[in-house]
Amino acid sequence: MRQEERRARTRRQLLDAARAAFAARGFDGGSLDAIAASAGLSKGAVYAHFPTKLHLYAAVIGEVLDEAKERLEAVAAALRKGDRSDGAARRYFRGAAGDAEHAALLMDAWTAATREPEVRALLDAYLAERQAALAAAAVDAGARPEEALALAAVTGRLIDAAVLHERHEGSAGSVAGGHRGA
Repeated sequence: MRQEERRARTRRQLLDAARAAFAARGFDGGSLDAIAASAGLSKGAVYAHFPTKLHLYAAVIGEVLDEAKERLEAVAAALRKGDRSDGAARRYFRGAAGDAEHAALLMDAWTAATREPEVRALLDAYLAERQAALAAAAVDAGARPEEALALAAVTGRLIDAAVLHERHEGSAGSVAGGHRGA
């Protein structure tokens, strides 16, 4: 295996371990020692790839926000078909095992964003992209621009509420299907 392949594999191991740690314990509770141990690597390996815990966290949250953008595609498609905000927002979650982890990481990102400007910048950029994508979908469905912006804002807030709800259910260890679907 070549050097860059080993480096990429090590980075992926660290990101996967960090993702699990931050989902379970948040940014403040996820320790670099525990992340390194979970990945089967040394703490030095963490620092070889990420200069600080914040850099590692930002990389994880960057991936989570990329996933959020992919999830938005289903929401936007529902808006384009003329679905109401509540029905469209339900499309964000897939009813899959990764939903609880995704919700936990997003909720933690909101908290970390209040203290960490780098996380705040990532979250703000995502929220702006989300607003634009949802508004464009509403315009495609025939809404006037001002209506589309309002519909996008409401749909975005319903997604945020669904994330909070999923986080609550995921932390309780339950599998709920009542808020998904359609």
